[in-house]
Amino acid sequence: MDSQNAVTASWASPITAEHVAAGARPVSRARFAGPPGATRVYYSQRIPTEASRIGIFANDSGVAEDAVSVLPAPYSAYSRVHEYGGGAWAVAADHTITFVNAADQRLYRFNPVTDPGTPPVALTPETDRAVRYGDLDYSAGRLLAVRESYDAAGTVTRAIVEVAEGTTAAEPGGAAEPDAAADPGRASAPEAVRELAAGPHFLAFPRISPDHGFLSFIGWDHPDMPWDQTKLYLVAHPGTAGASAPVAVFGRADESVLQPEWLSNTTLSVIADRSGRWQLYSLSAPAFFQVASGGFAAEPAEESELLVTEGEIGGPLWNLGTRWYLPVQGGNRILAESRFGTSQMVWTDGAGTDDVLECDLETFSLQDYRDGLALVIGGSADRITGLYLYDVTVGSAQALALSLELPVPASYLPQGHAVEIDGVHAIVYPPHNPDHPQPGAGPAAGAAAGGNAEPAAEGTAGSAAAPAPFVAFVHGGPTSQSVPQVSLHHAYFTSRGIGVVDVNYSGSTGYGRAYRDALRGHWGFADVADTVTVLQGLARQGTADADRLAISGGSAGGWTVLQALTRTDVFACGSDYYGVAELSKFITETHDFESQYIWRLIGVDPQAPDREERLAELAPLNHLADLDVPVAIFQGEQDPIVPPSQAHRLIAGLQDKGQVYVAEFYPNESHGFTRVENIADSLRSELGFYCRIMGLDAPDVPPVHLRGRGRS
Repeated sequence: MDSQNAVTASWASPITAEHVAAGARPVSRARFAGPPGATRVYYSQRIPTEASRIGIFANDSGVAEDAVSVLPAPYSAYSRVHEYGGGAWAVAADHTITFVNAADQRLYRFNPVTDPGTPPVALTPETDRAVRYGDLDYSAGRLLAVRESYDAAGTVTRAIVEVAEGTTAAEPGGAAEPDAAADPGRASAPEAVRELAAGPHFLAFPRISPDHGFLSFIGWDHPDMPWDQTKLYLVAHPGTAGASAPVAVFGRADESVLQPEWLSNTTLSVIADRSGRWQLYSLSAPAFFQVASGGFAAEPAEESELLVTEGEIGGPLWNLGTRWYLPVQGGNRILAESRFGTSQMVWTDGAGTDDVLECDLETFSLQDYRDGLALVIGGSADRITGLYLYDVTVGSAQALALSLELPVPASYLPQGHAVEIDGVHAIVYPPHNPDHPQPGAGPAAGAAAGGNAEPAAEGTAGSAAAPAPFVAFVHGGPTSQSVPQVSLHHAYFTSRGIGVVDVNYSGSTGYGRAYRDALRGHWGFADVADTVTVLQGLARQGTADADRLAISGGSAGGWTVLQALTRTDVFACGSDYYGVAELSKFITETHDFESQYIWRLIGVDPQAPDREERLAELAPLNHLADLDVPVAIFQGEQDPIVPPSQAHRLIAGLQDKGQVYVAEFYPNESHGFTRVENIADSLRSELGFYCRIMGLDAPDVPPVHLRGRGRS
């Protein structure tokens, strides 16, 4: 082994796996409430010290340290609609909060201002999670939601519902109504929840027009996903005896339509990607409704471009309630996020005057707006991801709640920088540790307050001066996107001399529809090829050691890991977090939302007579004979999306082959680990695995237990 490389791979680090796990507290949603002059900010955030429940916090002053928890334990605001949830709570102007409780998926309500200390009251009865709610939001003063219901046979139906104010179905902790178990689809008390619309198998973004004349929402059906093809639906006179059936009014074949918002009683704004990028359009709801209903419209049913940018205004709808733009000032202006790799804040009057505003957050998601201030969740390569109060007039962002607690000086953090290697987008985090200066390095970085973390710039003190071991992290989805960020997770590796690269392979969002669709029919091949391209490019540059490359990914990323290990000889080892290993049984065992997702990804007709042969040929489980390197497997035993049966089949195949592997199962985890002890254990095991397999001498890493007949 080269002596310089050996030194690079032997750094001791003050960052422990427990630091990484306990320091992660992501913020998931934020809203303003209260009258003008007495505005309060509400937001939800994971609490690592309380079994990682999702708490709701309030801030009256705008000073991060003044935030108080308002949702008492053990309640946790988390929805399981589509299993990925989203929109798990909403707050009214008078501070009344309605939320979905994680444990039972019932709706609860409380007011931390008028009734402080009073426990939340259940609005809907117990159904053993057979009825779930998500996408809660107030629209024209009415609380709307998406309801997901499972019958005894497991058949799922969904509907747009309205949640009435001031009603309860049971006392706190009370029993279900007598007929709830018999008919879970109608388990919610009629006076608490009433159905407004149904039809498409999947529903999102329910919105009521200001005059209550129309209900709008987005719908789609199998085999589409919301980034493939969706449509805009309208219901006339919703919630009345004269309500119409839902009518699809906007959306073409192979077009993703997202986030309708009312700009007036009759004008809707909506996102669509018909140009090849998600952009913003406006349309006349009455005209489109009349034409789609077969009637005559008094004005043309033609959409108009409302905001067209160089990036994308939109993204993959994995979590309900996501917002990419906000109508403000009574619908006269739009504040939007436009993204191509990173984000820009765009301000438009809808009449052709568009301004890109100053914003030192490189990526963000819009949450709410009031009086020149916007709530955004975002971050950058040198600002910790979290909730920020963004001032539109001056372009400044003030931290309200950070998603990461730094246990060490920021000088231990790597500087992530975006690169493009042979057309593939990636974020590179070179090895860095200020305690181990390398020849030719400059001064180390420091830290600042207010969410600013100033990691080491590329080539600063403690950065690797020779080709380093590298881990390629491949995101899930596969329609997700990695962005430059302050990452304690990545610092856990880079501070020990191991470089990290996040690969935005073909199929990633944030670069237009063509890049997103490039994975269609090539899942497990194009993503693998792109990851190999990036790693080999880094090796050619002298950044990465070609003999010590690893790959790690979860969910769809786990599939990419297994395909890379069985179909290439580039990697020394890989880590599979709750990944897909085979397809024939997966399509019958996974949840409804993604049950038909794979057909377009792999390019197989589900009705083809050779379907099973094709599925078998594509699965990495059936190519373990070509696997010559060890693999680590990490799996939650409560995972409904990629069930543990996938990991068990993979382990059985590895044992039959006699291949070296590591396997860790976590009884109380689902799809994506949330408990501090499990995150720490899996991370510690992953690093120990790399050190053992790639011959890295890391003094503070405990040995990992290898299994399989070929272990040494």
